[in-house]
Amino acid sequence: MAQHVSSVCVVTTVYEGKRHGLTATAMCAVCATPPRLLVCVNKSGMSHEMLGKSGVFCVNVLSDHQDKIAKGFAGMLGKTFDRFSLGEWNELVTGAPVLAGSAAAFDCRLVQVIDQFSHSIMIGEVVAVTNKTQDPLLYGARKFRNLRKHISETSGKAEELLLD
Repeated sequence: MAQHVSSVCVVTTVYEGKRHGLTATAMCAVCATPPRLLVCVNKSGMSHEMLGKSGVFCVNVLSDHQDKIAKGFAGMLGKTFDRFSLGEWNELVTGAPVLAGSAAAFDCRLVQVIDQFSHSIMIGEVVAVTNKTQDPLLYGARKFRNLRKHISETSGKAEELLLD
């Protein structure tokens, strides 16, 4: 599983006026109509309980320069570290925190929770979206990664290529 490369997301919620969040790499689209996505959340974290109680969440797809935010929400900067001190935070429809400068943000209402041993699969209906033309932060082989690009001209036409 560690060899799988995924985009890095920060999943946020707000419950009784208090913001909560975690770093996640297990996120994907479920369907387009209605627009739904899923995130897998470890049951042992405090954010799991708050996501369930609030019924709303935002999946913030981090930009390639936001690795410190990923580390903060993963608990790598200490248990008492204020995760929301990193970055600028706004709201869209649900009130869940939306990270300014993220590659994309999907504001969701929780529609289903599926129990899977140590994790819950949380399915959300997307009610609002932000999208920037920024490259996402990636995680694979137990480290953060960035896309490496090379501009090449073939047949007189500039072409963007991804490198290994």
